[in-house]
Amino acid sequence: MESSAPELAPHFPPSDDRTTGARHVLPKLALVVALCASLLLAASAGLTIQLAYERTGELAAREHQVHALTAQIRYLDEVLTMSACMSAATGEPRWQARYDAHVTQLDDAIVGLRELAPLLFDREVGEDTDAANVRLVAMETHAFELVAAGRRAEARAVLDGEAYARDKELYAAGNQRAQDALIEWAGRENEKGDRRLAMLAVLSLGLGVVTSIAWIAFAHGERDRRTTAALAQERARSLAEQVSNRAKSQFVAHMSHELRTPMTAILGYAEVLRDGGAESAAERAAAVETIHRNGEHLLAIINDILDVSKIEAGAMTVERIDVDPRRVVDDLGCLMEVRARAKGIAFERIVETALPRSIPCDPLRLRQILINLVGNAIKFTDKGGVTLRVRVDKNAADASLAFAVEDTGIGMNAEQLARVFRPFAQADETMARRFGGTGLGLTISTHLAECIGGKLVAASEPGRGSVFTLTLPLGPVAQLEFTSNEIALDAVAGPLPTSPSSRTSAASPLAAASSSDAAPAPASVARDTERPLAGARILLAEDGRDNQRLIALHLRRAGAEVTVVDDGRRAVDAVLGEEPDRAKFDLVLMDMQMPELDGYDATRRLREAGCALPVIALTAHTMAGDRERCLRSGCDDFLSKPIDRRALVLACVAWRNRSDVAAAARAASGKV
Repeated sequence: MESSAPELAPHFPPSDDRTTGARHVLPKLALVVALCASLLLAASAGLTIQLAYERTGELAAREHQVHALTAQIRYLDEVLTMSACMSAATGEPRWQARYDAHVTQLDDAIVGLRELAPLLFDREVGEDTDAANVRLVAMETHAFELVAAGRRAEARAVLDGEAYARDKELYAAGNQRAQDALIEWAGRENEKGDRRLAMLAVLSLGLGVVTSIAWIAFAHGERDRRTTAALAQERARSLAEQVSNRAKSQFVAHMSHELRTPMTAILGYAEVLRDGGAESAAERAAAVETIHRNGEHLLAIINDILDVSKIEAGAMTVERIDVDPRRVVDDLGCLMEVRARAKGIAFERIVETALPRSIPCDPLRLRQILINLVGNAIKFTDKGGVTLRVRVDKNAADASLAFAVEDTGIGMNAEQLARVFRPFAQADETMARRFGGTGLGLTISTHLAECIGGKLVAASEPGRGSVFTLTLPLGPVAQLEFTSNEIALDAVAGPLPTSPSSRTSAASPLAAASSSDAAPAPASVARDTERPLAGARILLAEDGRDNQRLIALHLRRAGAEVTVVDDGRRAVDAVLGEEPDRAKFDLVLMDMQMPELDGYDATRRLREAGCALPVIALTAHTMAGDRERCLRSGCDDFLSKPIDRRALVLACVAWRNRSDVAAAARAASGKV
């Protein structure tokens, strides 16, 4: 029989299991060892560095103490010398009392300096310095005795003698040598500490290389963290770009409105003059004045933009010459009283204290700041008045000149006040509609105030007004020469009576052309090429007086009957009013930027009330999307400023014809 050998099971070397386990255990063990070594390294290095820094701090404190004691010794030595000299000069006994009080302090300071490093101090100071000190004390004591005996001339001779001066110089040189030696010794000790720290740093670096394996496990986590941080940074950058682009778009849109609004009047009246539309001398004078006024407004806007550009580029230059502040206040009053009187409010200048005859400043920039502040105050004040207060504030040594502009205007809350100095910003969006302006004036004024060394601050309360204060430092009071303040500036402009009828001048044909009381054109007038809008009844809603007159003039010369209102609320009332004598209209020309109620909301209210009248939008906003916004609010057409006369008349003719076709349907439905 054949015997069969037993079947053997597969054999794996025992070492394989141990090797596999080791591949998992050894890295962990190495990591634990590395971490433990890192902790020990950190502990030992931290302890050594702490001790080294404590030593360094001790040396630094000692060096500081050397400086302090040396300075005290110098000061007390000068006090003793001055006391002795003043006693010899005046003979007053109080100087000897002061001498006796300080001589003990000098001895204590010298003892304190010697205790820091006795051997070094004694070696550097030397016996000659001590001897000089003894002789100085003896001569000063002798001088006091001579003064007490009434021999002041001899006392002065002792203190002015060569021996006294030589010992003073010898004494000062010895103390200086001691101070220099102590400082040099402290520096050498610091250098030793630095070398020890450097050795510890090298040792830490070597051990750090060994323990660096502990951080390999964190490499992936660090990579993920960096990736996440990069993504977050990219998102933040993208968001910042969006905010920046939005701010730029808002700025461009705002500047477009501010530039196109006066351009409408300039180009329109220039066209009137070119085509001979102004037939009388009064009409031509009014047209030229309107062009000039709006041209100055454009120049002011351009100057504001240029000033902001210079400030941001760091190219704003100022000069420092002698300026008479009272003259600046007088000039400002002559300029601003006209604006205040035209608005019917008071403007008062009050000099509360005597003023310096002159201050070093840039007169152009100072006037620019004050004109901005007072001009803003007048613009935002409808009742009451504006007060400019000028005063000098003094403290113990210095003085400052303050110009405070107070108004009784609309005021601001804390949130509005926080952003009022930002460029292109006003208290809120409605301010730009109601009061106009670029929002650059206060930003420019703030930077100009800093350029001339001053500071501009503001305080305000809603409904009660605002106070803007410009403060300029004047320096030491003793160096200032003040003028008499017997005559204070008084109010130079007070409120004038105004009435709605005073808004336009009846003597001006152009003003009469913009009045809603002008005689309507006869309905029987046939429409022809010269009067294509004959019999048309048009409502013009426009808050700019110059643009009111210009657009109404174009329409009336084309034969239309024009009713003018200056805000959206009055436009809605005029269209939807139920009074039997209320004129109805064939179409509405709606400015989109108006106070109280803007053109967008006014058009929406008309549409919500069922009004089907054609509404043509007039706006200086011509950015992408502005036309669509007007159409979405319910407008039928869109005209951009500056208004072209031919385009205006053609648009009115086209929509008037559509209005005629739909008249029967509107009458049947009972809608306007």
